Amino acid sequence: MLLALFVASGFAGLIYQAIWSHYLGLSLGHAAYAQTLVLAIFMGGMALGAWLVSRRGVRWRRLIFAYALVEIVIGLAGLAFHPLFIAYTGVSHDLVYPALSEPWAVRAWQWGSAALLIAPQSILLGMTFPLMSAGYLRVAPGADGEILGGLYFSNSVGAAFGALFATFVLLPSIGMPGAVAVAGIVNLAVGIAAWLVSRRGDVLLAAAPSEADPRPAERPVEASFYRMMLLAAGITGASSFVYEIGWVRMLNQALGTTIHSFELMLSAFILGLAFGGLWIRGRSRTITDPVAYAGYAQILMGLAALVSLPVFAQSFRWVGLLMDWVPRTDGGYSMFSLGSAVVALLVMFPAAFFAGMTLPLFTMSLLRRGAGESGIGRIYAANTLGAIVGVALAVHVLIPAMGLHLAVTLAALADIVLGFVLLRHYAEGVRPAAYLGALVTTMLVLGSSLVLGRADPQALASGVFRTGSATLDEASRVRFLRDGKTTTVAVYTQGAAATIATNGKPDAAMQLDLAVRPSDDEITMLMLGAMPLAVHPEPRRIAVIGWGSGLSTHTVLGSPVPEVVDSIEIERAMYDGAMLFGSRVARAYSDPRSHLHIDDARTYFSTGQRRYDVIVSEPSNPWVSGVASLFTRQFYGFLASHLEDDGILVQWVHTYELDDRLLATILSALSAEFPHIEVYRPNFGDLVLLASHRPIPPLSYPAAAGSDLQRELARVGLATAADFSAYRVGSQRLVENLVRLTGAEAHDDFYPTVSLQAPRSRFRGDSAKWLHALAESGLPVLELTDGRRPPRLSQGLTPGRDDAMVRLPTVALNVADALRTGDMSTVSKDYQGIAAQATLLRGLSLAPVSPGEVDSWLVAATTVAEFTLSHLPAEDQEGVWRAPAWYLADGQPDAVEAVQRAYAATAGREPGAMLESGRQALATLGLDRPLATREHMLVIAMLGAIGSGQPAEAMRLDREEGASIPVLPGSSYGFVRAYLLAWADGSLPQGGPGQ
Repeated sequence: MLLALFVASGFAGLIYQAIWSHYLGLSLGHAAYAQTLVLAIFMGGMALGAWLVSRRGVRWRRLIFAYALVEIVIGLAGLAFHPLFIAYTGVSHDLVYPALSEPWAVRAWQWGSAALLIAPQSILLGMTFPLMSAGYLRVAPGADGEILGGLYFSNSVGAAFGALFATFVLLPSIGMPGAVAVAGIVNLAVGIAAWLVSRRGDVLLAAAPSEADPRPAERPVEASFYRMMLLAAGITGASSFVYEIGWVRMLNQALGTTIHSFELMLSAFILGLAFGGLWIRGRSRTITDPVAYAGYAQILMGLAALVSLPVFAQSFRWVGLLMDWVPRTDGGYSMFSLGSAVVALLVMFPAAFFAGMTLPLFTMSLLRRGAGESGIGRIYAANTLGAIVGVALAVHVLIPAMGLHLAVTLAALADIVLGFVLLRHYAEGVRPAAYLGALVTTMLVLGSSLVLGRADPQALASGVFRTGSATLDEASRVRFLRDGKTTTVAVYTQGAAATIATNGKPDAAMQLDLAVRPSDDEITMLMLGAMPLAVHPEPRRIAVIGWGSGLSTHTVLGSPVPEVVDSIEIERAMYDGAMLFGSRVARAYSDPRSHLHIDDARTYFSTGQRRYDVIVSEPSNPWVSGVASLFTRQFYGFLASHLEDDGILVQWVHTYELDDRLLATILSALSAEFPHIEVYRPNFGDLVLLASHRPIPPLSYPAAAGSDLQRELARVGLATAADFSAYRVGSQRLVENLVRLTGAEAHDDFYPTVSLQAPRSRFRGDSAKWLHALAESGLPVLELTDGRRPPRLSQGLTPGRDDAMVRLPTVALNVADALRTGDMSTVSKDYQGIAAQATLLRGLSLAPVSPGEVDSWLVAATTVAEFTLSHLPAEDQEGVWRAPAWYLADGQPDAVEAVQRAYAATAGREPGAMLESGRQALATLGLDRPLATREHMLVIAMLGAIGSGQPAEAMRLDREEGASIPVLPGSSYGFVRAYLLAWADGSLPQGGPGQ
């Protein structure tokens, strides 16, 4: 019964640790020092709790009862945690931060208040193991190994499943508040059950007169031995956490830096600890010298850690094979996660297994020397304090100074040396042959690990979890590779192209040779940097979240207007690696107005009452663990408080590896905090969003003629203000309608939907297509709803970049000219199918269309209209669809005339005529006519109804006329029709149509 209770207790404890890290990350940020602080508070509190039991617990007669009370108090605190955290953050942001002007004072408040939030529960959690262990030992004093190993196994198994359950079940279903409440309820249940067990234990103890005092007598233990056991427990705790952090950081490069992969790795590590404890439980009665066993366990743990390095080096091949094998579906992602768990177990489990043996063995060593119950708490406290030291050393010293490989190697050597010391000086009857054999084995394994354990830099930078390839392309060369405090940064080149990546995920790419066609990333980064200059009249103070390649900061500094440009980057190695982009980002490094701050964005903006004219936010992809919190409603509100009254937020978000509903949750979060939004689409994978509390000023060209900035922008096709406008998609109304259509709730700090679902979306290779479908629709959907104007290529748009975003308007212009003149040679060879349809349409239309050719005419007209109607403004439609030079108006069949009239009304953007001609065309066309043409007519009529202020008519048209017009496979018009219905529904008075 007690073992079952301790399983549940460990289950709840890991839920707390997992959820607390999310909570405190919202106030402390996700920088390395903040993560270390959270873990230090948790582990330090547990150490203090264990120490308190070691000092006071020996005087308590009813330890199981005390354990029950502790569990109940932990449970009550768990139920109160969320409302307490909400109150704490409110006081911090509304009262404390405004009153503190010095950054050190803000940090002191953050750290101190964070400690007060979780330290009490951490202390109580630290009391549970020594209380339960000592209480159990009083009932069965002759089974020390079985009890200690069993409890350690039970608690660890519960912890492993608690971590998984929190991430894969609780967070997706009930969010952080629900998860921490569930943990509290579990603790309450455990406390009540333990109280009932304690009553039975009291009866058993009372029935044994010889054990009237159940507390075992303590005998003096040699001080040097006692200190050595405590030191050994501390060393093994430190090395174990160096392993854990090192392994997690390594496997992030093979498995991906997601919340799911982290919890799978954590569970693999804890399972290893658990089964180490189970091994001790099963063999405790045969262990005559626990110190000797502990010495061998330390050596074997170090050897296993050394072996883990070559195993990790092979993991990229395994993940590549896994990616080739599993389908890109939800079920495939589950299989990939299972495979990831197996890879993590192969790397972590052996060393963790031996680590799980050490704590019970050190405790048994003290107990069998007569240390008594106090030894349990002291060993546990020393082990936990060692873990704190290990975390601090790993994050702040070992990994930045010597890298992941050598950090793990050094920790392994510390364990091996400790094992030899224990065998040589503290164990009894160790045979020299065994000692010598261990030494020889160590030398062989160490040498092999140093030679075989280093993974190929090409593999480390490959991003195999995305690409399925365990190495970079043969033409690629890794020029920079560094293990930073938070991530591993690589810079690699392929010809003139250079890419900077974190944990194998490319964050930015550009061409170093200006004569080579720019990458899609370049226009995005240049637009992000240019937008503050283009839309804000006086952008004196600008902040940039995320360094990336440094190109956005470099771009902002191309204007003399900004006085201060603060760039906030969490990882110093990113800044150092991006130096390899050289002159492409020179201003970011050399301009005295450029200031780098190595910090987390939340923490940086909290330290000091900073306000900016523009904040540019371009963090990493939100599927990366910890990044999604920069795309929440609360974070956008937080940034708004650091903007001037007329300040503007420029936000990057991707549409690749993200589905439409997840994108809508981010857009919903942004629109919940900012009433004015503009959406730009620099390429098919990125969006640039402008958000403000005031109307966003008209865009002006951000660079002086002949300046370096003007040349850099012109290279990517941004030579005029009209070029920027060509990439505009829509406004706040577009965003609100997408949110209404999906029913997406705003992304929330406490319900991290994107962080949980985006990794799966990335694995499936999803792409958010709806915004692209609207922008590329053959009919002027965005014009008639949101007022978007297509670019006029005939009046100054710069098609200098071979840009797919400008290609469709260019093709539309060429097809229009070809229709007017009959010369199809201007149409790109990539679009000869369209040219052929335009030739057919022109040929059929110069005379009355025969009855047998009507369908051919309709198909040709619909195909040409799809490429010309929405991509050209009304001014450029003369001679094309408006008063078409290629069309004989007299004597055409009714179907031809009706469709031509609808297209002409659409070309002129005349809503009333669109509604009337669309309805007439639908009535004229029979069910046997081409489906694509009928679908066009339906959408034209619906657009006309909306543009005429008749939303109820648009809904009626889709309901009645649309019933006989199914969506064609591969067509985007199913979504377009749904979008128009959502727009119409939002335009109706409350109560709906007809009410």
